Amino acid sequence: MKTRPDQATDSEILHSPALYLGSVKLANPATRRAALLSGTRLKGVAFPVLHWLIRHTPRQIALLPAHLVGALLRLRYWVPGYRLRAACRAVAGLSGQGSAHEIHRRFLANALGVIDNFIRLHQQGRRSVLARVQIDDHDVQRLQGLIAEHGGLVLAVPHNVASAFSAVQIGHCFDMLLVAKNPRTATRTRIALDFYERMNLSVLMVRGGNPFELSRTLFSVLRGGKLVAATLDNLDRSANAVPVRMFGETVGLPGWAARIAGRLQVPLVPAWFRSHGRDVRVVMGSAIIDKDVRTVVQHYADFLQRRILEDPASWAYLADKHWQALLARVYAKHSGAGIPLVDDQ
Repeated sequence: MKTRPDQATDSEILHSPALYLGSVKLANPATRRAALLSGTRLKGVAFPVLHWLIRHTPRQIALLPAHLVGALLRLRYWVPGYRLRAACRAVAGLSGQGSAHEIHRRFLANALGVIDNFIRLHQQGRRSVLARVQIDDHDVQRLQGLIAEHGGLVLAVPHNVASAFSAVQIGHCFDMLLVAKNPRTATRTRIALDFYERMNLSVLMVRGGNPFELSRTLFSVLRGGKLVAATLDNLDRSANAVPVRMFGETVGLPGWAARIAGRLQVPLVPAWFRSHGRDVRVVMGSAIIDKDVRTVVQHYADFLQRRILEDPASWAYLADKHWQALLARVYAKHSGAGIPLVDDQ
């Protein structure tokens, strides 16, 4: 991976064989000030430290910070005001499956498992971790058939604990382009690219990109027999959000992937990554081809809701403040009211 400054625009250009376009232009982050304890600042410190440990220390040493953070969060569970505990309580109440404490314990175990997997990937190589992500042969053949028939396919992916890691197996089974929002800083982007290179992935980084050029790139890719994977479970409050029903309420989800899939008449397939510590199973949903964007996004939303209620400990956005607020509101509204939230599908 190479970098060079762009003096005319006060930005930095990163080059990597993992980048589909060959390079990505990053704006200078010096003018952006983060709060002392913001998630951005904490990630800016934690990720480089973990990356250094992975590169320079044995696996057990590299895992020590993750074990320490996990222990602190297990203690934090009993302290009032812990938002992740509230989210676990809400989703446990809505699903009726397991206790909040058990969901929290499994969530932390899954996070530790995926960190362990990334350490092994970095230290022992891609082939050492492929078997830790399982995809049913039937699903591989089904999606390959859809790609052959329609020229391409969109895989709608949630922010699961193991989503990024699972790309190592999906990229092994399919000719895949991963669409990702690059981190805000050059340091964290370099770290991400280091892992993408080791996973032998092709990635289109989109933060700050020209929407017209990015759309044109995706149209070209989806006409070329590729699988395009993108995370699509952000709560979207922009003018481009697509309103759908989830948990009995109207929420906005991103619609760009559904618009592109509908324009090209290629299938969109939702996916879920079920974690059990270090082991992951990819769960593929049914395909939909429809020009109506709201119909396509609702199809993905229905799949996502079922998976969240069945397997909340695999969903990283259980720790997202926006989804936490939604789950708390829905739980407060429906607890004790006898209103079913899970359909029969």
